[in-house]
Amino acid sequence: MQVQNVSPVFQSFDQQYTLAKRLFTDLTKLFRAKKAVELEEKLIFLEIYIELISRIHFNQEKLKFILFGPYKSLFRSLKKVLHIKLVIQALEEETATSGTSFNSYKKKLLKDRDLVYGNAYDEIFATPTHIWEELYKGAFEHSVQLKPLQISTATTQLINEELAFFKFDSEKQLEAKEIKDIYEGLQLIITLENIRMASGLNPTFTEIIHQYMNDLSRLLYQWYQNHLFLQHLTFSLSDAQDLPSKKYQTLLKKLKSNKKKLTAKAVSQCQHLFSDILG
Repeated sequence: MQVQNVSPVFQSFDQQYTLAKRLFTDLTKLFRAKKAVELEEKLIFLEIYIELISRIHFNQEKLKFILFGPYKSLFRSLKKVLHIKLVIQALEEETATSGTSFNSYKKKLLKDRDLVYGNAYDEIFATPTHIWEELYKGAFEHSVQLKPLQISTATTQLINEELAFFKFDSEKQLEAKEIKDIYEGLQLIITLENIRMASGLNPTFTEIIHQYMNDLSRLLYQWYQNHLFLQHLTFSLSDAQDLPSKKYQTLLKKLKSNKKKLTAKAVSQCQHLFSDILG
């Protein structure tokens, strides 16, 4: 294959694809949660790239489904690995900060972790290797002779559509799904901006707006980790026959308080970015 015949933007895909394929191959031999999370991050980029070329080749309606559809089940399993890792990390931080041990809950959490990791490994092992070659071949063929104007138009369309979803009522509480949608939308926008720059195009937004986006993305990540911890702990305690002990009641109260504070901060930052600056 002659990479020089395709748009420079394909080099970004080629780099991320190579790393993703290597992670996948390593995981088929030995499961490591850290590598599973890294693979999930790479798949996010590959999906966004396929979304971009699907927008350019809009006459091929099922292009994204054909190229990325085979990865959906794997992607979901890897996302669950990320979620359980975030909960474990949050518990470890809480234990270190408070000096309180939560042994019964930790035992349940580690049992759930083993189940999630086992399912993810089974999914990785069951994923046919030919989908990697088909993804690369399809991405390459649809990146031939892409013009800067096509990339500029498609990235602008995708970014504007995402921003339209963020029309935002500051009086309304952000629910978990909305937090997730905004977080994923920011990932999409930031990735598309990087793709634009890799193509030699100017970014859509200024450096200060990028900083606002990155700050908001980090806040929403923190919010989501707290949400997952609260959700998992609440579900685990609901299975117990007895009422939760005082230390668990205190922890639940703390997580709910954190959620309220982080939500208020997220609402404020969303309002500032999407209404005051980009509105």
